Amino acid sequence: MRYSANLNIIMKAVERAAARTPRDFIELENLQTNPISASKFANACYNKVKQTLAEDLMKFRPDYNLIFSDGEKVIVNKDAEYSYTIFAIDGLVNLSRSSPHFTISVALEHRNEDGEKESIAVAINNLMANEIYYCEKGFGAYASNRRLRVSKRPISDTFIVAAENFDFSKDALIKDKVKNLSPRTYGCRTLDISYLSAARLDLAVFKNNADYELMKPFTLLIREAGGKVVEKGDLVFASNGLIEL
Repeated sequence: MRYSANLNIIMKAVERAAARTPRDFIELENLQTNPISASKFANACYNKVKQTLAEDLMKFRPDYNLIFSDGEKVIVNKDAEYSYTIFAIDGLVNLSRSSPHFTISVALEHRNEDGEKESIAVAINNLMANEIYYCEKGFGAYASNRRLRVSKRPISDTFIVAAENFDFSKDALIKDKVKNLSPRTYGCRTLDISYLSAARLDLAVFKNNADYELMKPFTLLIREAGGKVVEKGDLVFASNGLIEL
């Protein structure tokens, strides 16, 4: 896949931001006997990644706004046409525990004439697995130049599902349609999105709240991989499209 200028900037930024993180991860493995030190070190790692992303993105796109998952915003222009949504480290608790389930993720959104935002480019760096998932609207989803497609397993097969604080046994929408569920919890929602897009998961469930609004631009990866994202009340179901929700 050939990158547009916008996606190329995002890809280079997440790659540079990730350069030191594997070494920091090794150091965190040695700090697990001291939780306070491990937490401080993980937060320092987060701040370094955040600073690197901000510097690189603003260097090449100084007129774009930045929206960070921790609530900080860099508003260059309140009427800006483009803005980045940034998870400097999604899965920070995992990183502090020396668990490899965390990502560095950036999405680019465009505001149309009606004032509505739509995601147009996404990059998710699963750096401990040396994988970068990326897409642009209308051009498909990829990981390391390999085209991604969601799973085509039928609902009669075992469905691998990612969800946090969700009891599938009490949800009629799921249990009446899928008989064999195998739940997973990664503690990193952008990783759930990536794995669903790469057919490693069949279904993911998210809470439809303020946190999801920040994560929503990244679901473009699922759609570009042929999946579906359906909002139903206080829940969001992302699937391979074979289950009617």
